[in-house]
Amino acid sequence: MDISLKALRYFMAATESGSLTEASKKLHVVPSAVLAAVNQVEEAFGMQLTIRHRSKGIAPTSTGKIIMARVRHLLDEYEALMSQGVEMRTQLIGTLRVGYYAPVAPAFLPAIAQNLLADNPRVDIKFIECDTQSAQAGLLSGDFDVILCVAESLAPEVAFETLIEVPGYLLVPKQHAFASRSSVSLSELDGEPMILLDQPVISDYYSRMFQAAEVTPHVVCTATTLEMVRSLVGMGVGCSLLHMRPKTHETYAGENVLEVPLYPATDPLKIVLGYLPDNPRRIVKYFTDSLRDLFSQDAANRFLVISQAEK
Repeated sequence: MDISLKALRYFMAATESGSLTEASKKLHVVPSAVLAAVNQVEEAFGMQLTIRHRSKGIAPTSTGKIIMARVRHLLDEYEALMSQGVEMRTQLIGTLRVGYYAPVAPAFLPAIAQNLLADNPRVDIKFIECDTQSAQAGLLSGDFDVILCVAESLAPEVAFETLIEVPGYLLVPKQHAFASRSSVSLSELDGEPMILLDQPVISDYYSRMFQAAEVTPHVVCTATTLEMVRSLVGMGVGCSLLHMRPKTHETYAGENVLEVPLYPATDPLKIVLGYLPDNPRRIVKYFTDSLRDLFSQDAANRFLVISQAEK
């Protein structure tokens, strides 16, 4: 038989006070309610846990004292859990788990993390890089509190909002002939040595771009990380198509790369923020509000590479 928390509380009040009457006064209920709860607890355990006296006195048996200690621990744990829940809803505490599929996320997430952590010592953050499908699955399973990903096959159970739409651009070595150009068309890339970012959604997106432009790229290399692509371009291996850009032109290898807008512009990729609408944790709200603020400001334009003809 299941025992309610209320019955356990009534049982503890009675055995600790030694009186059904005193327990009923403390709990603001009638004595019969306390007696019924004590009977329910004893019936559930199938043991005599108390000794009753005619004057409505009550005392625990030796077995009852053992059960009382365990019940007290259970009730204390329950109260601590409920208090923690209130804190998580009203204060900036706890662990924030962010799943992201946005290659340039390291260009903007650290600033938000720094602001969050600076004044909130009871907060820690876990950033987990993944793909769009894994990000959504992780959010729905509870592994993530919030996600950033590309708008592709979005789960209906998740609340999504577009943070930014980013058109493609051409990344070239500093010494490349395209480096001095104000823009480049996709048709000019026919036969050009290309390095492509090989990640889910992105790869299909590039294929559709080239097919629509009737361009056959000469793919000399692929890489699964943004910085490997940038470093290969910097070494002159080829050019690449990318979207959001970081602040720096220098690669890990120490070479410089330049971003050249595509004209006409390609269909942009949408970077979306995803979260569960019923998550009341204040830390989640702080993080999502910070992202909205960032991408609503003009500063977000630094992530975009747009031809002057498109402005």
